Amino acid sequence: MKDEKESLIPEEDEEYERSLAEQARERQKALEEAERKAMEERAAYEKEQAKKREKRLAQERLELMKLKTGVITESETIKEEHKEKIELKGKAKAANFWYHNKIWILFGAFLIAVVIFILVDELTRVKADINVLMIANNGLSYRQQEMEDFFEKYCDDLNGDGEVKVTVMIMPLNPDSKDYQTQQGYQAKFIAQLQLPDDILFITDSNTEPDFLGMFKADLSKDFPGNKYIDQYGLSLNMKCLAEELKFENMPYDVHLSLRTPIDTLSGSLEEMQENSDTAFVMFKRIVEDLTKRCEETNDPGLTTAPAAKPEKSMVDVPL
Repeated sequence: MKDEKESLIPEEDEEYERSLAEQARERQKALEEAERKAMEERAAYEKEQAKKREKRLAQERLELMKLKTGVITESETIKEEHKEKIELKGKAKAANFWYHNKIWILFGAFLIAVVIFILVDELTRVKADINVLMIANNGLSYRQQEMEDFFEKYCDDLNGDGEVKVTVMIMPLNPDSKDYQTQQGYQAKFIAQLQLPDDILFITDSNTEPDFLGMFKADLSKDFPGNKYIDQYGLSLNMKCLAEELKFENMPYDVHLSLRTPIDTLSGSLEEMQENSDTAFVMFKRIVEDLTKRCEETNDPGLTTAPAAKPEKSMVDVPL
């Protein structure tokens, strides 16, 4: 049966298939022969290069020996190679410099910016002629700008910089505050200011700690006899005209402007504080006289807002 199927394949097809097979064998043989020749040529080339390299090394060793023994002074084959120095110009030079030094450049620029900021701030900032410490806790601390504008009307250019500047330092002391960290900050700031000999004027109220009230002059009635606004705590600010000027119409009637009694401090002597006290008293007297006159001229009715409930707890003892 098989012979019958094979007999059905035309003789022309069998001849064609044998021709294709023969061509494939010849192509494969040609490829193998080309690869063999390429390998032989490569091997011959490498061998030739190895010989040349060995010959060059032998010659260099010989010349090196001659150089060491002084037979010759300069070799014709052994030459010191120098990399050609590339000279950068323009943008390429700047880019190369930035690439290698950018960290130091940025760091230097940061330091320069910090120094410039400090110098500009120091040279342009208006220094206060006098400070007023606001330690009362009654809402008046939200009127800092209004209070500073008010005090500057009565202040002289004490530091000679051509500007009149009064700084109201806000540090309301509240022993019952739930914001413990803020109160700790105010207390620390207050204690630090007490050691300076130039802080004389304070804003207090009836909730101010008795120990603190003991720091202030209680005999100002001798300087202002018959003035109903002067009491043992200083100048009573129970004035409607002042509350309106400070834009705080609900200001409690127990607010006072108090004068600190001069003492020796850690940062200054009694004499130094007395000098500052005399300067602050000039400003204090102007305020007393002006406000008293305004209240008398307008028959000022005073304030009606009661002070905040006095806290039962006391603050920790503070060295004065």
